[in-house]
Amino acid sequence: MTPWARPVALFVGLALGTASFAPCAGATPPPIAPGERPEADSTEAELWYGMDRAEQELRHLPHVERDAALNAYVREVLCRVAGPHCGDLRLYVVTNPEFNASMAPNGATLVFTGALLRLRSEDELAMLLGHEFAHYRQRHSLQQWRASKRSGAALGTFGVATLGAGVGLVGGVAELAGAAGLSGFSRDHEREADALGFEFAAAQGYVPGAGLALWERLAQEEAATIGRRRHPVFASHPATADRVEAHRRMATDAAVVPPLDLVAQRRERYQAVIEPFLDGWLSDELTRRRYAASIQMIGALHADAPPDWRGRTAHYLGEAHRLRRGEGDAAKAAALQAEAVAAPDAPPAAFREHGYALRAAGDAAGARDALARYLSLRPDAPDRAFVERDLGTLSP
Repeated sequence: MTPWARPVALFVGLALGTASFAPCAGATPPPIAPGERPEADSTEAELWYGMDRAEQELRHLPHVERDAALNAYVREVLCRVAGPHCGDLRLYVVTNPEFNASMAPNGATLVFTGALLRLRSEDELAMLLGHEFAHYRQRHSLQQWRASKRSGAALGTFGVATLGAGVGLVGGVAELAGAAGLSGFSRDHEREADALGFEFAAAQGYVPGAGLALWERLAQEEAATIGRRRHPVFASHPATADRVEAHRRMATDAAVVPPLDLVAQRRERYQAVIEPFLDGWLSDELTRRRYAASIQMIGALHADAPPDWRGRTAHYLGEAHRLRRGEGDAAKAAALQAEAVAAPDAPPAAFREHGYALRAAGDAAGARDALARYLSLRPDAPDRAFVERDLGTLSP
């Protein structure tokens, strides 16, 4: 397991459920105020201490994305939904293909690149960040920690949560989180965060239906994996279908919808910010080896993609079909690679895969041209010797 996973796992555990603990006894703590710090020697101060230590390690690790433009943009949207709390929050964009975001009780905010890949617009980003900010503002982590400490069930639960997030259980930071009982939020907390997050984003003029659109796509991705059972990690979360309906009701009841031209501008701005990372994030998606879900997700992205993305989305959708190796996948992969190489943004690897598809179809001349094009675009290709060998077998 890579070292970067240790502090990342700590914050991810805040957003994932492993068990439903009893509600906290006593009064629910009030929402945290801007600039507020926990009282010395309090339970909350103890919790923040652990978060602060993990954050110190996290900020220096290589899988934290340093791109200034991407970070500035995501932080700008975060500050819009967080309002006067903006100065209390720190943002970390983490290179990880899973869909996830979380906000630790000390204000450290994580957004995984897998989430950014699945979003379509600034409006959807605002809904996602609004949800995480609601958890922070309402002190949900503190409530869960108190409950888990009293239950005696804190130890050992964090490893399940982080494994479910795809980051694993690692070392001292994970042990700290397990002892702290950061086991995720209850269904009631998730519902409250959905409702408040919707309010925070809508109050800033974001599209009321953005959360609905996002959760509908996530529901389709979830359903795409045949035989998939809900992991115990998500046992404390509302079912995806329930969240879809909750967002549908909130969107229907919303009084104000922003002008369509403003919505389009924000969508185009979001696309412009993430475009430089598209190839890398799509490649990372395939490393999850959940090809049915990837086909659903990338297929939906391909259908929505602007013209100057379609070579890349076609290529990676084709790769997902090729790697799945199910009935009909080879033909679909070949068709998608042919579509990819016809686009101006085709990645070099599309020509390689197109060439091998043509070779399999008996088109030696076409295969030669495509493989030669690949090598011309990638003169330093790590598989150059193998491709040159195959070109030799295709000589006229």
